[in-house]
Amino acid sequence: MNSSEASLYSKNRRMMEAGYRMYLHKYMSINDNDKILDFGCGTGELVYRLSKEAKLAFGFDKSKEMIEFARQIHKATNVSYEIADISNCLETHPHWKGKFSKIVSAYVLHWVKNKRQVFQNIYDCLSEGGECFILYVGPNNQLRGNNDDELPYYLKNHIKWKHHLKGYENKYYSLTLKENVSLLKSVGFGEVKGHLHTPCDEHDIFSKDELRGCVSSLVDQIEYVPEQYRSEILQDATEWCFKNFPVNSRGNKYIRHDTLVLLAKKN
Repeated sequence: MNSSEASLYSKNRRMMEAGYRMYLHKYMSINDNDKILDFGCGTGELVYRLSKEAKLAFGFDKSKEMIEFARQIHKATNVSYEIADISNCLETHPHWKGKFSKIVSAYVLHWVKNKRQVFQNIYDCLSEGGECFILYVGPNNQLRGNNDDELPYYLKNHIKWKHHLKGYENKYYSLTLKENVSLLKSVGFGEVKGHLHTPCDEHDIFSKDELRGCVSSLVDQIEYVPEQYRSEILQDATEWCFKNFPVNSRGNKYIRHDTLVLLAKKN
């Protein structure tokens, strides 16, 4: 990822921001004594927002470009950003152990295969009585899922793209609500609650241009085709989404998907 891609990612986060605005304060309260850590902060929008309510806010991401963007655009006196991987963050930052009263992670864990390790890291970074809020996309996801009525299936079977995508692995890993709750309990959390929200039609897509931006920042099949064809596969993917995405009661397109909200307390 380069700096322009980080900027594109930030520009097209509106739907993700709508998700955590909708659910975060519904399930978790933030106060001015909290020390918050954002697991997989991307370009820093969420941690910057939470820094206005908390004492200290920290965010980390494995992408150097994302962190550089966050440091430039979303800076505040009580915010720090670090480069780290959610799978082994305590190996590189052992001083985080037991340091944080609140941990958040928004739209990250569907990219991670070993969720138990991440849940363990979250548990270990929390202080006693600390709470975590985890938001990520469930098994059904029209843009990234593995079902035959979802975009990845369409692209890998498209006559123009199936040759290029022969070796493509859809690195999208989601668990059921029950499996997530069980894993959180297995790493030590005493109080765990989970909520499944579907079909999430509140996340409006207002135009085809916005949809194209969303597709370009989230659909990694584009990287598997030669550069001279990338605008063409992006156009095909956007057209499929525009044709197949449902319309909500406000007359806007939305991505049919499940949203998982997980809350856990260390006690």
